Order: sequence, then structure tokens, then C-alpha cells
Amino acid sequence: MDPFSITVFRWTLAALFYPLIFGFNVIPKAFKYIKLKTVILGLTGFMAFNFTLYWALSMTIASLVGFAYGFTPIIIITLSLTIESFKPTKLQTIGSLLSVLGVSLLFYSRGLRIGNLADILGLTGGITAGILWALYTVLQNKFYPNSDRTALTYSSLILSIPFMLIFAYPQYLNLNILSTKPEIILALLWIAIAPGVIAYYMWNKAISIVGSNTAAPYSNLLPLFVALLGYTLLKEPLTSGDIIGGILIITGSTITMIK
Repeated sequence: MDPFSITVFRWTLAALFYPLIFGFNVIPKAFKYIKLKTVILGLTGFMAFNFTLYWALSMTIASLVGFAYGFTPIIIITLSLTIESFKPTKLQTIGSLLSVLGVSLLFYSRGLRIGNLADILGLTGGITAGILWALYTVLQNKFYPNSDRTALTYSSLILSIPFMLIFAYPQYLNLNILSTKPEIILALLWIAIAPGVIAYYMWNKAISIVGSNTAAPYSNLLPLFVALLGYTLLKEPLTSGDIIGGILIITGSTITMIK
């Protein structure tokens, strides 16, 4: 599936499952967030971020894209300082830098190399996706500092879907999703519900509680879990770089919580 079709199907399914998971009362609550600011959040965090991320993944290996995305904490702090005029504490800055260092070490130990133009494009796409995610994260607190994140997340999702359908046309029309392999449908359901509906809400809720600067380094737990799941499920070896990098990521994430 092309990046645009994956995004359209993922979030269309997510929109259907969201009320089933969080309750149908989220629908009327979402109406009060039908504003231009919410459209901007939807276009940034649901459409542009996913289009860019899946396009990057179609260009090169996932590890290289993940490495590029690992700079997101620093981008979040930079945008927070610029957009919200919220100056990070020294511990938040140190924690984010340690987290980025841990990601760099983790991926370096896996022998990542840039070998061709597709790798460069994938790396650029990964960095761009990180910028879009950071922008989505920071703008939420800028636009709606004391909002109901359940309703806000759903509203921004719903408002972004028409734009996805227009932008992705006619790619998704070329797919007969009902005749594809069952594992593809199951994969779409998985990314729609678990890292879609549930993870988006949990991240947005966390941002509303601790702030974007404190939560930023935790986004770098993603490559650490990739390494651990690869070791557990795929029997991939854990290197010393994985272990040291993981310790740096956890340490960096933890110290941002120190007041």
C-alpha cells in the first residue's frame, strides 16, 4: 500500500473505533472543538505527519527513519521556546540531550549507513516527520491548554479526514481493500486502534499533564522498545551500544521529571 492510502484507511478506521473505546459521549463533546485551530492540529498531527512518516518508510529502512525521528525531543523544546515562550529547565534540556545521544548510540551500534539517494530522502522525511510531530505537540498546549484531550483528539481526527481523502485521491481508490490479504487488514486495524486511537490519546493526555518539554524525551523510548522487541520476538542480538543507549534514553527521560 502506498503511504497515502495507509494514512486514509488507518484514520478512517480509527474514527469509527474511537467512540467504541472512549464512549459515544465523546461525539457531542468533540463538537465544541470544531474550530480552525483544531483543523490545524488535525492537518499537522494526523495528515501531514503520517503522510510524511509513511513516505519516508517507503524510501528507506525503518531503522534509519527511526534514527532521524530520534531528534524530536530537541525539536519539541525548540518549538516550545519559540511558540509558547516556555523556557525549558536545565534538567529538561539535559534529559533531552541524553535521550538523543542514547538514540544515536543505539542506531550507530546497529551499523546504520547512508548508501544512496533513497536513504537521504528517507532520513530527510524522518526529520520532517519529527518536526511535524513536535509542532502538533506544542500547538496543542498553545491552542487548548486546559482542554478535554479525549474530545480534542477525536475532533482533530474527524476534521482531518476530509482533507486526507482529497489529498490522497485517487491512490486509495485503486485498492480493493476487501480482496487483500487478511494480514493486511489486521495490520490496518492494529495501527488504527493501538498506536492510533489509544496511543494518540495517551500522548495528548500526558502533554496536558506534564507539558511538552517534560514529555519530549519519552518519545525516544520508541527505538529502545524496537530493539527489545527485536531481541524478544525476532531473536535479534542486543549489542553493548543498545544497552548503553537504552540506559541514556531512560536516564534522560527520568531526569526531566525532577523538579
